[in-house]
Amino acid sequence: KQHMKDVFDVFDEGFEEITRMVGQGNYKGPFVYSSNLTLFSTLLDYEDGILISEILEGVFSQVGPFAEELDAKEIGFINEQLAAQMKIITDSYRAEDKNILYQALRDLRSIATKFQITCMRSRPMKVQRQARLNIGDKYY
Repeated sequence: KQHMKDVFDVFDEGFEEITRMVGQGNYKGPFVYSSNLTLFSTLLDYEDGILISEILEGVFSQVGPFAEELDAKEIGFINEQLAAQMKIITDSYRAEDKNILYQALRDLRSIATKFQITCMRSRPMKVQRQARLNIGDKYY
């Protein structure tokens, strides 16, 4: 029991930091934080943690490069949406019933993907060149 409590403390703190940074439009910090949480979860064989942090890693590594090209006003809406999903994840990841958690992860992923596609459509040349180089790679 004590062991899981310590795990949750690490995740609570991590999610709080990630939510704060994403709300400010910082995606590099959350990407690094998520990667650390993935490693931590794997070492402790915490499978929910692996799923959550891997999804976060993907989202932040993919949204980051697009976010950096936009001004604060353009990116504000996506920051808020992603931060809102992070709050739901934070509040629901320890629950026995994982439905709310899984819906929040789904929504986080889908918000990020729609944002990526919108960005790719609006500036095709630069992004296609970058996408070809980085397909399946981490951006950061």
